[in-house]
Amino acid sequence: MMLSKFKLFALIVLAGILSVSCSVRLVDFTAISSKNVNLNVNTSEGVKTEGSKSYVFGFGFNIKDALDLALENAGPEYDMLMDGVVRYSNYFFVATVEVEGTAYNSRNIRTTMTKAEYKNWLINSESLYVKNENILKGIEEN
Repeated sequence: MMLSKFKLFALIVLAGILSVSCSVRLVDFTAISSKNVNLNVNTSEGVKTEGSKSYVFGFGFNIKDALDLALENAGPEYDMLMDGVVRYSNYFFVATVEVEGTAYNSRNIRTTMTKAEYKNWLINSESLYVKNENILKGIEEN
């Protein structure tokens, strides 16, 4: 009888542990889309790059680390990844995130346009979310 109570207690504890959930921030982004978007960017200026990060037991899992590594591998002047692919794999207690795409320098996009074209691009681009209206005001003042 004692053994069956122990098994019941162990089962309840195990069920409780497995039912506990947590939330994890996967990635912070400036612009993101799963649709094909024409950003009028010279694709020859981009650099193909990739980054990978592994996590034991999945602790600390996030996509941002792999994205940052991909941009660091491209070079210090690159700050934006386009046409990217994120892959997740899980092998015996090790979770891995792999990111590959084309790295761009966002300043190069701005320098190819006049101030009016850039402002129009920011306002009308379906793929961008302008969080701070001061960005548009700053363009008007310059």
